Amino acid sequence: MSAIIRLDRVAKTFATRSGPVHALDDVTLDFHDGEISAVIGQSGAGKSTLVRLINGLEQPTSGTVTVKGTDISRFSERQLRPLRGDIGMIFQQFNLFNSRTVYDNVGYPLKLAGWSGTETRARVTELLSFVGLTERAWTYPDQLSGGQKQRVGIARALARRPSILLADESTSALDPETTADVLALLRRINAELGVTVIVITHEMEVVRSIADRVAVLEHGRLIETGPTREIFAHPTAETTQRFLSTIIGQHPDAAEVDRLHRQNPGATLVDVPSVDAAAFGAALAELGRHQKVAFRIVHGGVIEIRDGALGNYTLALTGPPEDVAAAARRLTAISGDAASAPGPQSTDNQKEA
Repeated sequence: MSAIIRLDRVAKTFATRSGPVHALDDVTLDFHDGEISAVIGQSGAGKSTLVRLINGLEQPTSGTVTVKGTDISRFSERQLRPLRGDIGMIFQQFNLFNSRTVYDNVGYPLKLAGWSGTETRARVTELLSFVGLTERAWTYPDQLSGGQKQRVGIARALARRPSILLADESTSALDPETTADVLALLRRINAELGVTVIVITHEMEVVRSIADRVAVLEHGRLIETGPTREIFAHPTAETTQRFLSTIIGQHPDAAEVDRLHRQNPGATLVDVPSVDAAAFGAALAELGRHQKVAFRIVHGGVIEIRDGALGNYTLALTGPPEDVAAAARRLTAISGDAASAPGPQSTDNQKEA
């Protein structure tokens, strides 16, 4: 799949009274046409700067930003106008005109672009139907819920039929149920309209729900990137692992391991990290047919991602040592990180240690 946006060794430094601030440092990153990508990082990681480079509100200090095959790194404001018409933007705080109706907020970009009244009416009517706000067309933003305001923002961002949609922390001000509705709408925009969506977020739950690919930023540097399933299954950076710990059960710490051993005397504990849930279920079914080994899931959790489910588990196995060892090898072999998964630990050995 081709890259619709490419950042090549991009750096951005801001001059401040207290000295230079390196917002981005040597970032090379592709965003693929037709996909939903997420950029995640804590506050100050460089996410918003990256967005402003993509839509031309900032120019890189060094490196290049290429959008649809054109290097925009040094474009003038006049050269950027057509580009911005092809890039829609959704904001965290909605950025609606409180003195304008929903209809007029959605139609505002079309007015600026010189669309006729007939064209504008048709497009705004179409968009309000798409986001489910037809009946709210003549109300004002202060009469809307947060979720409805964000739907207006999404409709406005789609007004000029962009091929790229940027969502900068677009769910941070919303409650969980409304967040789910907005993310479902973004998935629909991607699937039905073919729009490439880039979501900027600090919430791994958003990445889990929506993204085909994810990039992780830390202090202006790109520390990890790839397909969401791959990053979730093989998180190599400590920052990524911390983000994942907010939504999926992680490996038990030393105190939890000690507790599990006390609760399962004589058992062998086996970690099965980053495993496909379907493969794990099949392995347990096979293990259940092996009457010599009994098992219990004693720790872990599972999450749904866009193309399936992943989990981290700890099992307690009991039975003849040779059969337990074979079962442990079978379980760790299906893990998404089998090469680095810890081997089985016997309760007796743990106590001696």
